[in-house]
Amino acid sequence: MATLTDREYDAELHKLHDQLLLMGAKVEEMIDGSMRALVERDSELARRMIDFDHQINRLEVDTDELCLRILAKRQPVASDLRLIATALKLVTDLERIGDLGVNICERVIELNMEPTLKPYVDVPKMAEAVQGMVREALDAFVNADIERARAVVERDRLVDAYYGQVFRELLTYMMEDPRNIYRAVRAQSIAKHLERMGDHAVNLAEMVMFMVIGKDMRHLGSRTEPTGRRMPRGILFLCVHDSARSQMAAGWARKLFPPGVRIASAGSQPAAQVNPLAVRAMQEVGIDITQQRPTVVTNVPLGDMDTVITLCKEEVCVLPPAGLAQHLWAYDDPAAARGSDEEIMAAFRRTRDAIKGRLEELLAQSS
Repeated sequence: MATLTDREYDAELHKLHDQLLLMGAKVEEMIDGSMRALVERDSELARRMIDFDHQINRLEVDTDELCLRILAKRQPVASDLRLIATALKLVTDLERIGDLGVNICERVIELNMEPTLKPYVDVPKMAEAVQGMVREALDAFVNADIERARAVVERDRLVDAYYGQVFRELLTYMMEDPRNIYRAVRAQSIAKHLERMGDHAVNLAEMVMFMVIGKDMRHLGSRTEPTGRRMPRGILFLCVHDSARSQMAAGWARKLFPPGVRIASAGSQPAAQVNPLAVRAMQEVGIDITQQRPTVVTNVPLGDMDTVITLCKEEVCVLPPAGLAQHLWAYDDPAAARGSDEEIMAAFRRTRDAIKGRLEELLAQSS
């Protein structure tokens, strides 16, 4: 039979969940309002969103006080202690996202004083992705869902890709006409603030993983063991068309390596789509790569990478970028296999399984 103290404790934990969800909802509202102010050129809305941040700040203080009160009164242990520790971290990242929303609104007000530089297309999409990451991270927290948290970490690649696209486009505007620099710099700042929001959403998801499994998943790509072995920070897989070998390798790496390790694939002559037989081969082992897309190597943010793995035997294979740890795993292109449908599919399976074995060896050497 539950005692009064047990019921009070449960009520405090429920209140903690509710306050975090309320804070998350207000952060989402901040992101949405700042984007509407940008797209609709509504400076008054931007000012209201700046004032709105005070509500987020108040919730941060209230939630911190509740966590400290629970710690002092209940002295929680094990999973409950991890829950409180996670909540203290979550409110900090949520508050920072709110502050970044204020920064965006300040830039919006400045931009609204000038003629429109260009229609905003990628920036609102970027904001929508960030908003979804925040929502999913908090849902993962409430449901103790580690797979949902992992998906948030992985989704950060999309936000980074949007930022790279926006930056290149704005740089072109600045090069074309110096009079565009003032507006382009402020638009770039907005995109950068959104990119940082995505990083904070990743922090939320990583803390959820800690809460669920009791293992700190942050900065795994920068840890060096006493033996000198080091988990890669980011791995770039290369082959000419980026449609089969590199795509299967990226799919395996996202499954095998910790969420903190960035994964990308690219080619010098990327195909229009991932090879359907590569998709089928990976589906056979429970990995979905249908959302992956071939990418030209010059579009990959190399600052996220410290390891490059070249997978093709062809003489025209991609020249790996300089300055990265390099591995050459030369495999014949399974798409070039000849024979019956089953023989061609067998070539894809052999390549798939061989890549998995090499990645498992690399992971074992790094951990």
